[in-house]
Amino acid sequence: MPAGGAFVPEARSIMITQIFMATLPGFAVGALLMALNNRRTSPQIAREQWKKLGVYFLIVHVALACAAAGPISMFVFVVLIITLGASELRRASERVDMRPHGIRLLIWVAYTVVAATTVLMIPMLSSGIWVYIYLLVAVFDGFSQVVGQLVGRRLLAPSISPGKTVEGAVGGLLAAVTVGIVFRDLVWPDPLPALLLAVAISVAGLGGDLAASMVKRLCGIKDFGNALPGQGGVLDRFDSFLAASAIIGPIIYFTGVT
Repeated sequence: MPAGGAFVPEARSIMITQIFMATLPGFAVGALLMALNNRRTSPQIAREQWKKLGVYFLIVHVALACAAAGPISMFVFVVLIITLGASELRRASERVDMRPHGIRLLIWVAYTVVAATTVLMIPMLSSGIWVYIYLLVAVFDGFSQVVGQLVGRRLLAPSISPGKTVEGAVGGLLAAVTVGIVFRDLVWPDPLPALLLAVAISVAGLGGDLAASMVKRLCGIKDFGNALPGQGGVLDRFDSFLAASAIIGPIIYFTGVT
């Protein structure tokens, strides 16, 4: 696979086919699980859940299209996320006085490092790898939520993110690992490295999500914004992706798989 996303047309066509082979069945299974869960909710909540799923479907495919199109589109996409996310973070952090403890400075340093690392990685990794990273993050996020809503009982981090459950995280991890192994040719042909990478991406994404949730708790807000209907703000939707990219991107690059 050529470095920096320099795909020949045939390879790009194959990758796009692989994307739909992963996303369409995945969303179908997610919709089935949501339908089962919505039997226990009110019609109004059910409608909101279906709306949220529809918006998520569009977001996922826009992100994957930008990743598959090459480094320029990916750069524009990531910079847009980072810029809008920084605006949301600024508004959130101004709600409370965190300066005596240096918390605000720590938050901004962490965000800057994550953002800068992600941007630096864009030309260093192929389009296929960017598709792989985002695809697994999206699978983990989506299935964590629907599985957690359906069978979740034990809270994963109640003081940080009361909506996340252990069962949801396990369900999301199993889904991400399955997709990671099936579509491992985007990164590694061998199953074991692909399995380890899928686990690492899922854990890094979850860590980013929990870190963002901690910031929201410190700021006393539920969401960073309302830019994305049913999803909250830009950071609410892409915190996991930014964290996974900043942590796993360099690991993939320095292992020589670009």
